[in-house]
Amino acid sequence: MGEGSDIISHAGAASTMKGVVLVGGVGTRLRPLTYVMPKCMLPVGAKPLLERTITWLKEYGIEEVVLCVAYLKNRIKEYFGDGDQLGVKISYAETDMPMGTGGQLKSAQELLGDQSFVTMNGDILTSLNLGKMIELHRRRKGIGTLALKKFEIKVPYGKISLGGRDRIMRFDEKPTLSFNANAGVYVLSPRIFEYIPAGRPVSLETETFPTALDRGEQLNAYYQDAYWADVGNLVDYEKADKEILTKYFAKTEARI
Repeated sequence: MGEGSDIISHAGAASTMKGVVLVGGVGTRLRPLTYVMPKCMLPVGAKPLLERTITWLKEYGIEEVVLCVAYLKNRIKEYFGDGDQLGVKISYAETDMPMGTGGQLKSAQELLGDQSFVTMNGDILTSLNLGKMIELHRRRKGIGTLALKKFEIKVPYGKISLGGRDRIMRFDEKPTLSFNANAGVYVLSPRIFEYIPAGRPVSLETETFPTALDRGEQLNAYYQDAYWADVGNLVDYEKADKEILTKYFAKTEARI
């Protein structure tokens, strides 16, 4: 998942940070594969997705990783153990049921101390330069920095723009809409926990971040034209599995 020389120049950027990977979800969109295996354990290019994620974090100097687990958590714990085989220290924040992205993160609060930390969803692949993202967060401060990606949607219908008295002013046939999307990688201040209530499922995306903004908190954006894939459904999973060994990661895999 790395970027060659950029990894070396930025490896120290996160040396005091911990990483948190949210891997407690059921993976409904990946059934039937996830009936017997958590989605983060599905093989991508012959390695479990989560192993690739942990290796990517380690490349940027993050050697303490907290895994927020729930669904089929023993499969994850049995495979990774304490992280020694990957050269990292792994701790587990456990819940008995999936608690949403915010609820799962809340379960790790006592393991993270009073320093900023990296958090990411457990169902993505990316070549994002995490070192540069961390540096930006440290410069701009704020309660968090969110990685963004450009996303485009082809509208299957003509778009009609109206003026006064329902007069048609413009007609665009099947336009493409482009916008900034949440890439699921964050650098967060521990103050974020003030916006995550305990004891119930919470969504970072629909509750925590909007509430923090409403209360005047500063959230920063980090954008980079990097590889990014959501492995949350069967079509995207199969696509990423092929890509990992070809166009985007052929050079990385050749060195292993």
